[in-house]
Amino acid sequence: MRRLLFIIIAICVEAGACSWDYLIWTKSPESDTPLFRFVTNPRHGAGYIDRQGRIIIQPQYDAFGNQGGDFFEGLANVTTEDGRGFFIDAKGNRVMPASYLGIGRFSEGMAMRWFRDSGKYGFIDHAGKLAISARFEAAGSFRQGLASVKVNGRYGYIDRSGKLVIPARFASANDFSDGHALVIEDGPCQLIGYGPCEYPFNPPYMVPGKDGALPAASAPRCRYSVIDRAGRITFAGTFIDAKNFSEGLAPMGDGKKWGYVDYSGSVRVPLQFERAEPFSEGLAQVTSARKMGFINRSGALVIPAQFASAQAFSEGVAVVTGDGGKYFFVDAKGRRTIARDFEVASSFVMGLAHVRGGNGDSNSALMSYIDKTGKVIFSYSEEWHRGRGGE
Repeated sequence: MRRLLFIIIAICVEAGACSWDYLIWTKSPESDTPLFRFVTNPRHGAGYIDRQGRIIIQPQYDAFGNQGGDFFEGLANVTTEDGRGFFIDAKGNRVMPASYLGIGRFSEGMAMRWFRDSGKYGFIDHAGKLAISARFEAAGSFRQGLASVKVNGRYGYIDRSGKLVIPARFASANDFSDGHALVIEDGPCQLIGYGPCEYPFNPPYMVPGKDGALPAASAPRCRYSVIDRAGRITFAGTFIDAKNFSEGLAPMGDGKKWGYVDYSGSVRVPLQFERAEPFSEGLAQVTSARKMGFINRSGALVIPAQFASAQAFSEGVAVVTGDGGKYFFVDAKGRRTIARDFEVASSFVMGLAHVRGGNGDSNSALMSYIDKTGKVIFSYSEEWHRGRGGE
């Protein structure tokens, strides 16, 4: 799940600053523009192709992580050779100045922006004009008409007019998903995140109490509550592990095992897994005995726990890895859909997946976009040593 909103989480997540965990560029399933990034070298060598493999925007931008530079609502945040950031449209035209570290991605017509002079957050529209004034200590993205914001040290939610429609009464708050949001009502406590750059790589976040004091290292784990879009708490303080709702269920746990609960907090799939992920296309990844498989909404293991890793289903297939570390694709019954293995592979988004072949040498690898039959649509060589002062 996306880390609960605190400090500069909107910057880190939206800009992709924690995206180096994965070895290939992954197009976001939330992107609405069928352009796919390719990187010939990380400094001024990122461009875009369309679904037919035609180069639409020539390589000229910096590569920033493996999820940066994607298009949302027709705009992508890129950095140019002179070090300046811009939003570009789908033809590569510069639309307005931008910055990876100061602007989030567009969602529901607006993007979060941090203003250096005041240290406050506001929201801009597609023209770069300030749509919601910069008066917040932190801000997330608009999801389902609401965005989380921090006011006087507490979190609440605004609507698209900027009105605080859910009062700032929470110690921490997540973006809405599936009509519900995870919140921490109060500290002091320790919050563990589950994104790729979070636990166990980063220590827990210390959620302060109402007096603003940080908790001691011995403080208990935070307990999650769930609110609906009216701000009503649907259930409170039951679980210390939680990820976002999707398809009516959310993975939640007691610190030892994970299961799935509904909006009321009723357990629908018993807590029995070592790890669990949100549902996608009716299936969810779970871990048992250090292997990953997929369950359906009733909790039945429809694809046995046999993979070293597994990503969510997207467009009818999922990327998994075997014990040998090779990536391949399976359908909803666990059958291979493409015969070949890959060194790295992303999920299918808008009909294409990004894969890396060759011998695993990340300094010079053959990268490709493939369709669901395995046909190569576009290939390029990724020369990471170029543009790095002769390294």
